[in-house]
Amino acid sequence: MDTRSQYPASENESGRQGGGACPERPRWVRWLRRALLCGVGLLYAASIPWYRGDAPPARLFGLPDWVAVAILCYAAAAILNAAAWLLTDIREPVADDEASGP
Repeated sequence: MDTRSQYPASENESGRQGGGACPERPRWVRWLRRALLCGVGLLYAASIPWYRGDAPPARLFGLPDWVAVAILCYAAAAILNAAAWLLTDIREPVADDEASGP
């Protein structure tokens, strides 16, 4: 197990074991991140009040129903987006790359 990460070192594209700056995460983590991001997109689409008819709006939490639904969708999208960012690998620059800069 790589000491820099909670995930075991895996083979990279060149076939070498470990040794990279950031080992590849398990496949289920990538799929979960993609599913979370798709959920964010669906929530944004659900927040658009295109389903409203000509009936007077109902009240939820003192707001018209379409406003309350939109706010709840935005809050849920923010939570899913935060969870997706927790699963995102952000590679840190290597010290050699920083020294060879302009």
